Amino acid sequence: MVATWELIFTVVPGVILFLFGIENFSKEILAVARGRFAAILGELTTNRYKGLLLGAGITALVQSSAATTVIAINLVNAGTISFVQSLGIIIGSNIGTTITAQLVAFKLTSFGPAFIIAGFLIGLIGGRYKFLGKPLFYFGLVFFGLTLVNNGIDPYKNDPLVLELLGGIAFLPLAIFVGFLVTTAFQSSSVTTGLVVILAQQGMITMPEAIPFLLGANIGSTTTALFASRGLDLFARRAAAAHTIFNVGGVLLILPFLVPFVDLITWIGGTEAQQVANAHLIFNVVASGIFILALHPFSRLVIRAVPGEEEEILFRTVAIRKDMPKSPDEALPLIEEEVIHLYDITHRAFDAAIGVFDAAKPPRVYQKAGKLELVNDYIDEEIEKAVFVLSREALPEPEGMKTMLLVRISNELERLGDLSRDLAKVGRNAHRKGSPFPKGQVEAIRGIYRIFDGNIQELAKNFPHSNKETINSLRARDIELQRALNLEYSLYLKRIAQLNESGDSRYLEVLSILEAANGKIRDIRKLTEDYSALWEENSQPD
Repeated sequence: MVATWELIFTVVPGVILFLFGIENFSKEILAVARGRFAAILGELTTNRYKGLLLGAGITALVQSSAATTVIAINLVNAGTISFVQSLGIIIGSNIGTTITAQLVAFKLTSFGPAFIIAGFLIGLIGGRYKFLGKPLFYFGLVFFGLTLVNNGIDPYKNDPLVLELLGGIAFLPLAIFVGFLVTTAFQSSSVTTGLVVILAQQGMITMPEAIPFLLGANIGSTTTALFASRGLDLFARRAAAAHTIFNVGGVLLILPFLVPFVDLITWIGGTEAQQVANAHLIFNVVASGIFILALHPFSRLVIRAVPGEEEEILFRTVAIRKDMPKSPDEALPLIEEEVIHLYDITHRAFDAAIGVFDAAKPPRVYQKAGKLELVNDYIDEEIEKAVFVLSREALPEPEGMKTMLLVRISNELERLGDLSRDLAKVGRNAHRKGSPFPKGQVEAIRGIYRIFDGNIQELAKNFPHSNKETINSLRARDIELQRALNLEYSLYLKRIAQLNESGDSRYLEVLSILEAANGKIRDIRKLTEDYSALWEENSQPD
C-alpha cells in the first residue's frame, strides 16, 4: 500500500508538471508569434503539401497537436482558411506531435533543469531576448516533469505486481482503449506517448505491447478538437470531424498489418524506447501520406459524414492581389471587379440579415450575416489599399478622379454593410427575448426589402456603367421604396392609436434601418453616375 502511494506521489506530480509546462509553452510560443500565426497558416496553405509541412512544423514547435488543430478549426470558422486548406494542417499536426516521443527516447529530458535555469535567467536579466525566457522555462518544465515520472517509475521496473498489471492491459483492444482514455483525460497525446516511451525505457513493456497504447492516444487526441468545434459553423465542425476520421481511419488501416509493421520497426533497430518512438513516427508519417494523397476523396467523405447546406464564407478578394499592376489601365479594371464583388457580398449580407427574422435557427443565420459583414469590411480595406498603392504613381486627372470615386463607392458599400449588421441584431435580439416579430410584420419587412434588393442588384449588374435607362429605373424604385416605407409607418401608427398601446419600437427601428439603407443606395447611385460619366468620357475617341 505504501509503495502504491509512493508511486502516485512521484509519478502524478511529474505528469502535472509536464501538462503545465506543455500548455504554457504552447501559449508562450503563440504569444511570441502573435497574429503572424494565423497569417502564416492563411498564406502557406495554398496547396496540400505546404499545409502538411506547416502543420508538422508548427506542432513540433508548440509541442501540441491539439493547439494546432484547434487554431486551424477556429480559422476555418473565421473564414481565414477554407475547410479543404485546413486538412493539410490537421494531417501534418500528427507528424509534428511525434517529436515528444523522440526527445524522450533519446534521453534529452535530462536537459530539463538546464532549460529551466536558462529561461529563468533570461527572463530575470531582460534585454533584447527576454521574450525567450518563458518559452525556455516552460520547455524545461516539460522535460523535468518527464524526468520525475521516469525516476518515480524506476524502482518498480521489476515489481511483479506492476509488470502483471501492465501485461494484463497490453491486450490489443484494451490497450487502445487505455491509450484513448488517458489521452482524453489529460487532453494531450504527448502525455500518453511520453509515459509509454518511459515504460519502454525501463523495460516494463515491449515495443509490440506499446504500439496499441500509441494508437489509442492518436484516437484520444481528437476529442479536444471535437469539443472546441461545438457551436462553430458547419465547415469548422467538418474540420474537427476530419481530424477524428483521419485518426480513427489511420488506426483501422494499420491493424491488419500490425505484425509486419512490428517486424519493420524491429528491423530498423535501436533501444526499446527508440523503437517505440520510431513506431509512433513511422505510423503517423505513413497515415499522413496516405490521407494527403487521397485528400479530395477524404474531404468528400467528411462532407458526407457531416452534411449541411451552409455556405462557406471566406475572406478572399476575387481580383485584387498583392502584386497589383502599377498602370492605371491594368489596375482600375481589377479594382472595378472587386467593387462588383463588394456589391455581391453586401447583397448577401442583407439577405442573411433579413433571414434572421423568420429563420428556423436564428443563431446560425445571424452568424452568417455577421461574417458577411466582416468580409464586407475586409474587401473595402483591400480596395482602399489597392487604390493607395496606385495613387503613389503620378496619375492623370481622369484616373485620379476615378480612383477617388471608387474608394467613395467602396466606403458607402461598407457603411451599407454596417446597416445589414444592425438589421440582423434587431432580429436576433427579438428571438433571444422569446418574442420574434409577428408574421405580418415580417412579410411587410420582406416586401420593402424586395424593392431595396432590386436596386442593389441592378447597380451591381451595370457597374461601372450607368445609362439613362438604369438611372431612371433606380430612381423609380427609390420613390417606390420610400412610399412603401411611408405607408408602413402610417399603418403602424394607426394600429397603435387604435389599440391605445405604447407600440413596438423594434419595428420602427427596422423601418428606420431600411430607410437609411435606401439613402445609402441613393448616394451610391449618384457616385456611380459620376464614375460612369468619367468612364464614357475617357472611352470616346479624341
